[in-house]
Amino acid sequence: MKIQKVIKCKVVCLTNVKRELLTQEYENLQRFLYGDNSVKLYSANKQQAERFYKRVKPDKEYPLSIRKDLIKVGKRDTKIAKYWARIPVAGRRGGVWVAIKPHQDIPDDVEICESKLFRRGSDFYLHLTIQKEIDFVKVETSDYVLYAPPSFTVSERTVVMAIDIGEANPIASVELWGFGMQRKNVRFLGREVRTIRAHYNWVKKSVGRKKIKHALKWIKERIEHKESRKVADVLHKATRSIVDRAIELKQLGFEPIIVFGNLKGVRKLKGKVRCRKNNRKVHTMPSFKIKHMLLYKALWAEIPVATVNEAWTSKQCWRCGSTNTVVRKRMFKCRDCGLEYNRDLNGSVNIGNRLLGYMLRSRADVNQPQTPPVYSVPISDSVCEGRSHPFNGW
Repeated sequence: MKIQKVIKCKVVCLTNVKRELLTQEYENLQRFLYGDNSVKLYSANKQQAERFYKRVKPDKEYPLSIRKDLIKVGKRDTKIAKYWARIPVAGRRGGVWVAIKPHQDIPDDVEICESKLFRRGSDFYLHLTIQKEIDFVKVETSDYVLYAPPSFTVSERTVVMAIDIGEANPIASVELWGFGMQRKNVRFLGREVRTIRAHYNWVKKSVGRKKIKHALKWIKERIEHKESRKVADVLHKATRSIVDRAIELKQLGFEPIIVFGNLKGVRKLKGKVRCRKNNRKVHTMPSFKIKHMLLYKALWAEIPVATVNEAWTSKQCWRCGSTNTVVRKRMFKCRDCGLEYNRDLNGSVNIGNRLLGYMLRSRADVNQPQTPPVYSVPISDSVCEGRSHPFNGW
């Protein structure tokens, strides 16, 4: 299967002539999108605009979409920059070569795909899309979706990195070793997201109370974009640490697999009504961003990834499988076996055990049909009981 990722590059050290050519091409694209067909625009860029931008919103700039057969990236040993890119423009035959500064090195064994050129203020940024082939297959059933090599099997060296995605703790991660018998390396990542969301929600309310002219436009252009960038930065660092840990385990000779729950329909509430505060928290959960970042980063590093149905994982006891439980704030307590646990950690362990149950029943062959989950964790095996425990996040 093919996997893609985007490398963000800043165009640096532009000469006056090159800046004028790029600016002219970029502004002519905006005029063309708003109905001016007489502008001078490169023919392929015009075709790309007609292909992608069916609906154009007023007062919005659209990036220049560059076809993969027209963009070219070269590696040169110069003092200005290490990488250079050729951008096709109407004002110069053969396009212009510009120096770019990527946020990471561009691999040599990848295919350059369709990319986009953005303008932010007076600077230009090239979002370079790269693609490579990996020996993975996608197996999709009613219970889970698995991305793994065709010969992937669960063994004693398999380490399941189970992740529960939530609101208070965006990422609650735990490693399950030895077919889920041992739980190690508990981590709660991305907690700063909640603080960022609350702060900018207060800022938006303050702006609304002051009745500033064009307040809605000001909120969208300044506050929401800044909030989104800060949240994305936190999530990128958190998901990167998860994938780096999986790479480390792989280098040590283990077989890591990342699994998280499928949160489809989590925002819908049947038979109940949320208050305004809780409704805002649920609808601003960055669940899609986390899943997307984990998926493409793990697959790029050739780490198997799975998603499972996480129904009842937050209310079911991971140790005895009972649903006779109490959940209060961040505390989870089982009335049958007496287990007291962090509720997010309980959900992540259930997610990991559920995947193991699916795959062990099917003898861990990704090409065989799957069966319902099996919970085989003995009652006597417990990480922590009562209120004395080594984990953080209570």
